[in-house]
Amino acid sequence: MSGVTGPMPGFSLDRREFLKLFGATAGCFVVNAAAVPFVPALGTARAAPGAFHFPQGLASADPQPDAVMLWTRVEAIDTGTALPNGDVDLYVQVATDMSFEQVVVERAVRASTRSDHTVRVFVQGLSPDAIYYYRFYAGSDQSPYPGRTRTAPLPGTKRKVRFASLSCQSYESGYYGALRRLTNDDIAAPADEQIDFVLHLGDFIYERTGDVPEDRPIARIVGPLPDGTIPWEPDGTRDWWRKGGQAAVTLADYRHLYKTYLSDPDLQAARARFPFVHTWDDHEFTNDAWQSYASYFGNGEPAQKRKVAANRAWFEFIPAVLSNGPSFNGVASPAHDFRDTRVEDTPMASHDDGFIFEGNNARALSSLTIYRTLRWGAMLDLVLTDLRSYRSPPVIDETIDALLDGAPVPPVRVVQLLDAGRTANEGKPPATISYGGREIENPRADAPPGTHMGGPQKAWFKQVMKASKAEWRIWANSCPALQIRLDFSRIPFAGLEDGYAGTDAWQGYPGELKELLTFLRDEKIGNVISLSGDYHAFAAGRLPVDPDAESLNSPAVEFMTAAVSSSSMYSMADRRTRGSGFFHRAVTYEDENGSEPNWNNTLVNGLRAGILVNYSSSDYLFDLVRNERASPGLDYMDADAHGYTLVTLDEAQAKVIQVNVGDVLSDAGPGGSPVKCKALFTVKRWAGGEEPALEGPVFEGPPPYPWKLKHKES
Repeated sequence: MSGVTGPMPGFSLDRREFLKLFGATAGCFVVNAAAVPFVPALGTARAAPGAFHFPQGLASADPQPDAVMLWTRVEAIDTGTALPNGDVDLYVQVATDMSFEQVVVERAVRASTRSDHTVRVFVQGLSPDAIYYYRFYAGSDQSPYPGRTRTAPLPGTKRKVRFASLSCQSYESGYYGALRRLTNDDIAAPADEQIDFVLHLGDFIYERTGDVPEDRPIARIVGPLPDGTIPWEPDGTRDWWRKGGQAAVTLADYRHLYKTYLSDPDLQAARARFPFVHTWDDHEFTNDAWQSYASYFGNGEPAQKRKVAANRAWFEFIPAVLSNGPSFNGVASPAHDFRDTRVEDTPMASHDDGFIFEGNNARALSSLTIYRTLRWGAMLDLVLTDLRSYRSPPVIDETIDALLDGAPVPPVRVVQLLDAGRTANEGKPPATISYGGREIENPRADAPPGTHMGGPQKAWFKQVMKASKAEWRIWANSCPALQIRLDFSRIPFAGLEDGYAGTDAWQGYPGELKELLTFLRDEKIGNVISLSGDYHAFAAGRLPVDPDAESLNSPAVEFMTAAVSSSSMYSMADRRTRGSGFFHRAVTYEDENGSEPNWNNTLVNGLRAGILVNYSSSDYLFDLVRNERASPGLDYMDADAHGYTLVTLDEAQAKVIQVNVGDVLSDAGPGGSPVKCKALFTVKRWAGGEEPALEGPVFEGPPPYPWKLKHKES
């Protein structure tokens, strides 16, 4: 794709000047599935005022030292004002001031029906580390407000970098008051304290409607999908899916979801204020996604057509620098724009060396590649991974589910054994797997080890980590790598094993995580911080190479950000354990004053500590039963939260603030959601081969349970 370069002449509404802009560009600044040959036309230029609008606002993305990607979507209010084929001619302006008196770029572009009238414009030739303003016109109709964006510093520039990370914004589960709070606070902040960009870790949309438990109000309705699956009729197997809920299956469905989500004024305001840097998680395609399989029920089914549709919609509505991305210290960028392809839904092939990326599966996956890097001066190398498109099938399938019947969570032993495949027990995997007196043949005795990244991406990840010269390496890691376990083995006479509280993230691929952390340790790569989302909770901790070793060695730390609006981890655990007595007390502490999220305590300090607080407030007994290795490396958890994370990096340390805005079921309005609590952490820089020291949390506002107890004492 060609770029728009500056400086350019000033703004003019004269029709002849407008047409000259079109003649100069030949439509090469519009990035669709395929470039549309440009033919100058008068329809848009002559349209009466009010003929067009921009219902999804505008956005910018992936700042480079001399470039940035701009985006918008336009609609003709009166379809007769569009071109005969439905396309709409636009032009974009970029200026150094909000009043647009200093215009540096002015160029024409075309919004085609093929791209659902979305436009991506890669603007080049800009100054480094500078703020710019931009707007779009269709005829005389302007985008409703100017966008604000910025470029990255030049390589080698030493200055602080500040950014926010966020994830998981279900439209039906809540409002986006957290985004309005982020935007308002940044506007009010001094210039040297404003953030540079927003890192979105995925679940920008949710491909399902009605994905809200019956006992929780629906904040707002997405509405019926244009196509969608047959509306869901509850049968007792999926209590999280309401009657009438649907899943997206076509391009029209995914487009409908993006357009609905992007109609939100708080999301529009954030996208207009900040450049965003995006990766995806599962819900941009399908729940618990792996490769091109849909996995709502059972072991899943081929869904290559859906994957291509989901990829295309993401590319249309999420701006990102992909094919235009630069190499990274000699490592070529693997990312590329969407490439349309025809596929059929067929089972994935496999052989002794594992699952093959070929045929329809490979074509679907290769239609869009998004893992890439972004550099920010001398301070930051941002490494964005795709942890859905290339992962091997989950080890917990229907067969293993049946074996584990009665296990409260998947046992660590079983998951690690299955994930290791034929490499288990130093290349001598057991022929059978047993649990609870039952035994089955080991279904993965001849399988290769599991992979979360896939071979090519893993090799690329190691290359860029080793090639990185920045002060800090931030891993944009959509799936948490923190250990989040339940230590059932510590419950006397229960006959239970320690288990993972979820295996859809890195806990389902423990072998590869150990390999990557071993690589960081052995290559002496320091200052690595993983930022994750997906689990709808705030958390912080260290990432040990071997969480089951006698002593922990951690080459990296992780901060997990809570959901913007999706149901919190605590609310889901609370609902699922109601009526179970023992287990519910480990999740929720209740007394005459109300209830508290004891889930935080149980995950960090162990099940016995979680149960004890229901019967005793003795610090002595608590210290006696507390298990510091309940979730090895996990230091902090706030599972009853919504919000975002703020990160500031300088030469000496990383400062992280987790901002909890609390409940988001009601619209907070233009003022944004009030802040309930901030948890502040510090990580001082550490050299490769050393151990990072995580300091905090220090709280502003009422701390979450159980930290509030210690806070009162102090």
